[in-house]
Amino acid sequence: MGMRPLVFIIVFFFVSCSNSYETEEFKAIEDISNDYLSRNDLSKILNPPSLGDSAKPKTINIDSLDLKVYFSDALMPISQVKEDDEWMFVDNNFSESDSLIFYNIANSGKFKELSYKEFDKTKLKFVRPYRQYEKFPLKLKEDEEYAILKFSRVCFDDKKENGIVVLNYSKGFESGSMSGFQGALLIKKRDNKWIYILH
Repeated sequence: MGMRPLVFIIVFFFVSCSNSYETEEFKAIEDISNDYLSRNDLSKILNPPSLGDSAKPKTINIDSLDLKVYFSDALMPISQVKEDDEWMFVDNNFSESDSLIFYNIANSGKFKELSYKEFDKTKLKFVRPYRQYEKFPLKLKEDEEYAILKFSRVCFDDKKENGIVVLNYSKGFESGSMSGFQGALLIKKRDNKWIYILH
């Protein structure tokens, strides 16, 4: 075998591995976005806290909702995020086995290699009642709210069964007020879907 075919095979191998990684990374970001919005955002909208002992909770029909999501198309290097915000990677309160998985991934060579990356966020599919808006700021009705999601690169273990990603979630309101969450999430693949693990 000459040098040229050998070089082609090596290049093809590395491109295929890269494409496979980025495909799984995209799927993980899409799955975790929907999982997080469903468990932390939608559940609070559908089950608002009671305003008092005698107040009856407001019933909301999910089919009547049209919730806006703005998504950043830049994925930050996860090692840089760790360097800037080390607190997200210590005292994570996972079970002993999950904590071991978390720290093994955070100390892996891949964790340090993942660089800044832009991706096509328009291909993300959000589960109803969420809908992606590409332009910011959003045009909002009175008392309307929206979600902003930003992710780091996703670092997987060798088998791509577990991973770590940093999520920055913000909740914005028409009034201009904001609330949110930022943290490093341990994610796991279950039945071909990525979910995040609660502490």
